[in-house]
Amino acid sequence: MVAIIRTTRRSIGFGWGLAVAALLLLLAPGISIGAPPDERVPGTIKIHGSPDELEDYVIVEAFPNLHFERPVWIGSPRDGTTNLFVAEQRGVIRMFENKRTTKKLTLSLDLRKKVGRTHNEEGLLGMAFHPRFEKNRQVYLAYSTADPRRTVVSRFEAQGTRKRFRASTEQVILRQRQPYGNHNGGWLAFGPDERLYIGFGDGGSHGDPQDHAQNLRTWLGSILRIDVSGKKGFQVPPENPFVGVKHSRDEIWAYGLQNPRSFSFDRVTGDLWVGDVGNAEWQEINIIECGGNYGWNLREGTQPFQEGRSLLPLNDPLYALGSADARSITGGVVYRGKRLPGLAGAYVYGDLATGNIWALRREGVGVSQNRLIGRGKGITSVGEDADGEIYFTAIDGKIYTLAPWSGHGGKWRFPRLLSQTGLFTDMQALKPHPSLIPYSLNVPFWSDGAHKQRYVMVPGKEKIKVRKDGTFDFPVGTIFVKNFWAGQAERGPLPGTRLETRIFMRRKREWAGYTYVWDADQKDAHLLDGRLEQPRLTAVNGEKVNWTFPSRGDCMSCHTSVGNDVIGFRAEQLDRMHDYGGEKANQIEVFQRLGLFDGDIPKKVEAWPDIRTAPVGNRAAARAYLDVNCAMCHQPEGPGNALIDLRFDTPIKKSNLIGRMPGQWNLGVYGGKLLVPGDPEKSLLYVRMKRNDVKGMPPLAHNVDDEEGLKRIHMWIKRMK
Repeated sequence: MVAIIRTTRRSIGFGWGLAVAALLLLLAPGISIGAPPDERVPGTIKIHGSPDELEDYVIVEAFPNLHFERPVWIGSPRDGTTNLFVAEQRGVIRMFENKRTTKKLTLSLDLRKKVGRTHNEEGLLGMAFHPRFEKNRQVYLAYSTADPRRTVVSRFEAQGTRKRFRASTEQVILRQRQPYGNHNGGWLAFGPDERLYIGFGDGGSHGDPQDHAQNLRTWLGSILRIDVSGKKGFQVPPENPFVGVKHSRDEIWAYGLQNPRSFSFDRVTGDLWVGDVGNAEWQEINIIECGGNYGWNLREGTQPFQEGRSLLPLNDPLYALGSADARSITGGVVYRGKRLPGLAGAYVYGDLATGNIWALRREGVGVSQNRLIGRGKGITSVGEDADGEIYFTAIDGKIYTLAPWSGHGGKWRFPRLLSQTGLFTDMQALKPHPSLIPYSLNVPFWSDGAHKQRYVMVPGKEKIKVRKDGTFDFPVGTIFVKNFWAGQAERGPLPGTRLETRIFMRRKREWAGYTYVWDADQKDAHLLDGRLEQPRLTAVNGEKVNWTFPSRGDCMSCHTSVGNDVIGFRAEQLDRMHDYGGEKANQIEVFQRLGLFDGDIPKKVEAWPDIRTAPVGNRAAARAYLDVNCAMCHQPEGPGNALIDLRFDTPIKKSNLIGRMPGQWNLGVYGGKLLVPGDPEKSLLYVRMKRNDVKGMPPLAHNVDDEEGLKRIHMWIKRMK
């Protein structure tokens, strides 16, 4: 039997561990029972293909040498040059030549002193070149300002080479006051009629509380159409549908929209396609018609949202996506390029939260196909170059495009059964393949009271790269496996009901997550293609609750790129004593001895407290809990709406929490702010944790309160000065 490894790093404690009988199943053949493994078994498991038909196209970096800071727009002036322009949310526009090998960026305009961004959806929001840019040198921008909070649409003129714009030439076209920081819209596009179309969201908060979208007296919740051919300001085209109509604004072209974050005109048909960001459950794709009412906030997608009566008949969405597939839709373009003939005429669009990319084909008034063709990082916009080739801006600062992939010729099929993956050599005993290494965490992610077993497999004899800051870079082919059991939330004996097994894999260009749902007879698990709600499962407190099995889109909405994709497997979490079925040893030391890492963990990286044994009042445990459950979205450049930073190492004074007003949803708490030191009940951070509805946090698969976690955050706030 191997001796217990004595750690030289700061030990955290032993934790509860798993029952000895269950842990015997974790040990592979050839490994001494009850002891850490002596040697590493090379990872040989390879799961090929994809169940999502991703084999036709791959997502590739279009310009590998370029990087931007939260890009939100890309496009061409179509002036006979090969120039492309990218707008960054902070208020910067950069230009470069449309060549894959290009390295040079030209600063075209810097509006950072004017642009306000106190909310994640504010900043430089839209950009549109005038159709006659080559002659008149005009570009139009929409951006946010603060004090007062509003959206400004302005015209700027380019200098001699048309690569730079003069800030001094700004002419404000219009301003719109914004009651909240979210759902501001701000997209701009010129139509075939050379009119400027402007999208405004409903003004924000949750559910359009001021009923803007059905109110023709306000621009909010509408798409405007104006004539900017004059030297100053704008004129209303006389053919606009509400010109002269009592109690309406002449500029409105269509209304009843929630947040038309991006839209485009088909180069061939002239149709106006809009991706309308939803409230919580539904995202919409709409073909905008003159005078159309698209239903918000009477309905969302095709489902009723609240009672009310429209002045005009409602226009149905062309297509609606549920939250299992999309959570923040990024409108796209109808592909009219030549490089990808299989996509000709298809509307290609993406999603910010999941990174999913689809190709939709319209047939008459309906849709003949909506096909998932790729998955990238969080997609912030979709644009075209002068030739109609397509590009995606992403939250990681890169520009991506689609490339054809010859695929595997049908040689491999993605496993539809867990037994077909090869991850377990005995499905009845759930005995892992010898190359799977078990591990545990100091602060597990809250999963509605489930018990979890975790494994990692690194391919061959490859190693996990340890970066200077202590984070990890995983080789292609790395597989994480997590089994979920109904019951005791890692604080008691292993129960007998298997719920699901999740797989998280490092592919060549991205990570991908898959859920396998265990059959009623507990003999095998089937691959889940969407989201599944299964009622009346036993939770940690013994009550019967719903269990949410996540879709692939749900997986990627938590495993964000800014959060380093992998949530739990990090040095702060692994530096703990793990029970190997009788003997306990520090995991970091075991992994290093097995040759899993390519270097030592930096000394500055300290282990987090073991949340199973740490006192309720331990401040470090409270901060670690917020990091694990929230920071994957709530950190700089993250997809969360609030501009807060819940990472463990961020000083609380720099987290943008204390005394801050919410961007949406005050939840009826009088005097409530994001965090009120000493007063948990007025701290919306804590109040939202207590809710299990759409206004609760975390927003996904949160059906049961984590009572111990709530006590920790309550006491942490209560003791805060």
